[in-house]
Amino acid sequence: MGSLEEQLRPQLLSGLAYERLLAEIVSGRLPPGQRLRLDLLAHAWAVSRTPVREALQRLVDMRFVQVSPSAGTRVAEWSRVDMVERAHVVGRLIVEKTCTGPPARIHSQASRLADGDCELLGYLELSEHLISRELGRLGARIVRDHIDPLRLFVDSQTALRHGVDLDADRAPRRSLLSAALDAIERQDPVAARDALEAFSASFIDALGSGTAQTAAQPQSQMRMQMQMQMQPQA
Repeated sequence: MGSLEEQLRPQLLSGLAYERLLAEIVSGRLPPGQRLRLDLLAHAWAVSRTPVREALQRLVDMRFVQVSPSAGTRVAEWSRVDMVERAHVVGRLIVEKTCTGPPARIHSQASRLADGDCELLGYLELSEHLISRELGRLGARIVRDHIDPLRLFVDSQTALRHGVDLDADRAPRRSLLSAALDAIERQDPVAARDALEAFSASFIDALGSGTAQTAAQPQSQMRMQMQMQMQPQA
């Protein structure tokens, strides 16, 4: 048995490779169709092939990377519609799964989340806190597959490159986030749910759901997607 550092190093390298690749893809620096060569990435980052391979597989699972026998490993075609789908999942979970349990203790974080430069990042941080608390290991998957990509996407410059203007309606969203935090603090789940539902709807609108097919999905289909997300991995 090696030291704890030696045991953890492959996991840490895999996580770092995943985070770097995800950031490069979401930012557009690695555009759709870009070939991803395992050997070149490993050489450029001075790591073995294993952590890069594991990172690529995680991104395949998230539909950011695709593997084809003829075309090899490439950045997948994706768009803001993919982010709208993730925002739907986060919004549904935060309302249905986190507003019905014990009151959240966020007193030390409330003012920071409400007063931050970007209310969308505050909302996603609150979502991570509540979903992780309520769903445990499954919550960690939701954070990785849905919240982390959204957190990268809501950078104003990144969003603009995808045709999304996130600067509109910031003031109403800040008010909704403050209302949700106040309701959570005073243990009023109904008011918290209403504010978070309104924020989620505004977030989805900001991502362009008015013209996206996702916005027209029936509730039953959305519920089916949620159930699939919550199934444990084999």
